[in-house]
Amino acid sequence: MGEREAAGVPPVPLAPPAGAGQGPGPGVGSPEADFAAPGPVRLDAFAPGGRVYQAARDLYVSEGHHVRPAGPLAVVEPVLPTDEAAAEVFVGRGTERREVLAVLDPAHGATGMIVASSVAGLAGIGKTALARSCAAEAVGRGWYAGGAVFVDLNGYARDPADQVMPEHVFAPMLHALGFRGRPADSPAGQAAQYHRMLADLAAEGRPVLLVLDNASSTAQISDLMPRSRAHRTLITSRHTLVTRGSRTLELGALSPAGARALVEEQLEFLSPGGTRTRQDATGTERLCRLCGHLPLALHIATALLARDPDLTPSDLADELARARHKLDVLDDGERAVRAAFELSYRRLTPQQARMFRLLPVNPGPHIATDAVARLVDLPDDRAVGLIRELARAHVVERVGNGVWRQHDLMRAYAIELLGRHGDNQGAASNRLIEHYISLAADAMSALHGEGPAPSFATVEAALAWCDREHPNLQAATSMAATFGDDDGALRIQETLVAVYAHRGQTAEWEAAARTAVRFAREAKDHPGRSRALHQVMVALERGGRQDEAVDAAEVLLRFQQVVIEAASLAEHPLDCQRLLQHAVAAVAESGRLLGEREDRLLHTRRTDIARVANARHLDETFREIGPRAPRRPAGPDTEDIPGEDCRGTGPRAPRHPAGPDTEDIPGEDFWGSVPRPPRRPPEPAAEEEVPDVALEATRWAREALERLSEHSPGGAHSVAGAAPAQMAARRALSLIPEDLRPEDADDWRGVCALLARFAAARLAGGPMSRDAGRLAQRDWSWGVLPHVASTYEIAVQAYRRVNDAAAQVRLYTDLAEESFQSGAYPLAAKYRLAAAGIAEAMGDEEGQGEALSAAAHAHLLLANHEEAARFAERAFPLLTAAKRPGPAGRALTTLANARYSLNLPARALSAALGAEALTASAGDLPGRTAALLVLGLAQRATDRAKDSSASWRTALHIARTLDDPYLTPSTESFLKSVGHLRG
Repeated sequence: MGEREAAGVPPVPLAPPAGAGQGPGPGVGSPEADFAAPGPVRLDAFAPGGRVYQAARDLYVSEGHHVRPAGPLAVVEPVLPTDEAAAEVFVGRGTERREVLAVLDPAHGATGMIVASSVAGLAGIGKTALARSCAAEAVGRGWYAGGAVFVDLNGYARDPADQVMPEHVFAPMLHALGFRGRPADSPAGQAAQYHRMLADLAAEGRPVLLVLDNASSTAQISDLMPRSRAHRTLITSRHTLVTRGSRTLELGALSPAGARALVEEQLEFLSPGGTRTRQDATGTERLCRLCGHLPLALHIATALLARDPDLTPSDLADELARARHKLDVLDDGERAVRAAFELSYRRLTPQQARMFRLLPVNPGPHIATDAVARLVDLPDDRAVGLIRELARAHVVERVGNGVWRQHDLMRAYAIELLGRHGDNQGAASNRLIEHYISLAADAMSALHGEGPAPSFATVEAALAWCDREHPNLQAATSMAATFGDDDGALRIQETLVAVYAHRGQTAEWEAAARTAVRFAREAKDHPGRSRALHQVMVALERGGRQDEAVDAAEVLLRFQQVVIEAASLAEHPLDCQRLLQHAVAAVAESGRLLGEREDRLLHTRRTDIARVANARHLDETFREIGPRAPRRPAGPDTEDIPGEDCRGTGPRAPRHPAGPDTEDIPGEDFWGSVPRPPRRPPEPAAEEEVPDVALEATRWAREALERLSEHSPGGAHSVAGAAPAQMAARRALSLIPEDLRPEDADDWRGVCALLARFAAARLAGGPMSRDAGRLAQRDWSWGVLPHVASTYEIAVQAYRRVNDAAAQVRLYTDLAEESFQSGAYPLAAKYRLAAAGIAEAMGDEEGQGEALSAAAHAHLLLANHEEAARFAERAFPLLTAAKRPGPAGRALTTLANARYSLNLPARALSAALGAEALTASAGDLPGRTAALLVLGLAQRATDRAKDSSASWRTALHIARTLDDPYLTPSTESFLKSVGHLRG
């Protein structure tokens, strides 16, 4: 029974899983797939315009993108003292300011209670401005020796998933407060470290001030509250939050006098010497009233007056009244602010308005002038003029020298306009990401001591830029990864790795390097993944975690099999040489920590490198790196020194002075330029190169093929007819040494290839039996195929002795596929799992995922539902990480089917919904049909009869459109069996 016929047995017809119907190709599919896969999807691919949403912290994508956000980003900033903070007019809050400062004063609090001042009020009422002003004054008075930090909790984001919760804050808060060490892996562990650190600072008499801005619920703040009365917490919210031990300050609109004072002082600040407010006192009061006495609206209105010397307060009040009339659906506070926004926007020039709309595309909390220029695609001098005009209009605010940000409400308004005007967000985002990538590369060059970079004259300048842009760089990596630009995300992430490495921050270094591993894996960047794996290793080593560093070195070494296989497939010789040079460096660095622990594998990797180099006719100096390594590693000045600088654009460890022990410095020979080893003359070819025993094994392998060809096709594929050939193959295998030295493996590869050809020739009996009829197919499946499997085991054992894992996976995959086609599902599951285990050891997660998914499918057909669910659950995250939505969706379909059969309808429904979404996004119509059929079953079992019928109608429509000879009738048959179609 074939796969398609069998697929209809458990309750619905299934599309084949990932990897079914074809072998994985060279290198278990990974390297070849890496080179054949399309490049990263850039933002230009998305249509401009459409409704926009907030993703991550300030990442905006249009409704048509269907891209989920990367998650909340907590940006913890230090609070600057008043004399260093950006100049700002702050009036009309004298009473409230004195009350807040009284609570923030460390001398206050003799009651022994934890004190927090909650500032509640409407949007635009000046909560954040009051909190920042009071915090800056408190820091300026020297009250907080332990530090003062500000974090925006984004509590009023459109999507609640974007709200910053305590688990997102603990780690960055620890870093901001100077925590020395590695943050725990779990949020609970980080919370314990956070509160322990606050307790230690309190014991040392070093109080801390926490400013938690924009909280919408106590859930966002309760776990962040200090437990010592020495510390203070200042919270802002649009709602009155009741927290234990806190004092609540209800912040209302300014008084009429306070509002007028703000307008007058702000106008004097922006346009000194003016008298309009005094000459038109009635108009000024009316203007303040129409602004609702809200500080944000008043600042904008005053900016409008300052920009137009002929505009009187009365005239502006008339315009504001007309604008408010259009917004009657809003309440007074919202109407006042929104009307001020619209008047201000209406007066912007087209270029200023475009800049204003595009600013929210920046993924971070602030933006520098040069980044603004790239965002709007204008020269720096023109961009400077435009952003300054926006600041004068009070639609952006300056927060530092050449650094700007938007108020949350103003940003939301700009987002709305961005969608309405249909600006090309994709092009703007691409320019901004490329800008961060370019400057990040310059910063990395400066950090590596390669001389002045175009953008940074000194290392200090590069570090200062990295510190200022750190939240933007973090957010830019999230934005790039969200839109599929994993290469861009990797390049920015490598700069963060370099900064942590330069400063010796081993915990951050390791965490950033692990993130880089993920980006490189998704970008199919093998050298980038090696660089990142190496950085994980060195970070662990520098952090004193030697055992973990050795384990990381082994991971790095094993991954080089993928790099070497990719080199063998590279079309251009220079690409091949670059990959091999990188593998040489990685093997040398791994060997530095592994020593004799992995001596065999180290020599195997060097031999593999030399084999590919010889096959591709690279220069002799390069080829001599690998072959004929001695039994014991050579001294530090020979074998393990890589022949070329392979760092690419990646980060490296801090430089150390050259010396006799240079090679022992972690990271130096992997990332730095090292001298090429002395050139040695090539070894003369000798007839004894291939030992006599290898020649004898070759003769036996050839005899196996010849004996098989002596029979007719039917006899050759019978057990009896193939027995003599099988004996010859076993004889050939017995001659391959089990303790074969890695440097001698090449002598035996010809034998292995002949045994693989012999196995493939025997497997050809499967298609022949299916063509011969059902009886012949049954004889093949029950009697011959198990014997053919033993032939494949001979070939697999041969390749195992020469340590060629990729060949073993190819053989097991071919055998499993034929077993599946023949209906021998136990064999199919067995050999798919064997392939998955080898792929896992190689570090090929995609190949592992495909093999596990196929094994799950086989177990499903055997009604082993627990096993099917277990393997599908393992396959899904691997295929998702490999960016294979179609295969990942098929794995979920198998999981949903198994869960349904296990009487778990709710869990089946969840899996089926995910399967349908993934297969639809991949354009996998057969896979989507199978997912919809299972989805309908799960919906019916969870009392969603209407949804079930809709799913089945869609499945039937797709199946009939495809007109597939198997899928279409199988779908119709299934739908008849469940009563959806009449017979």
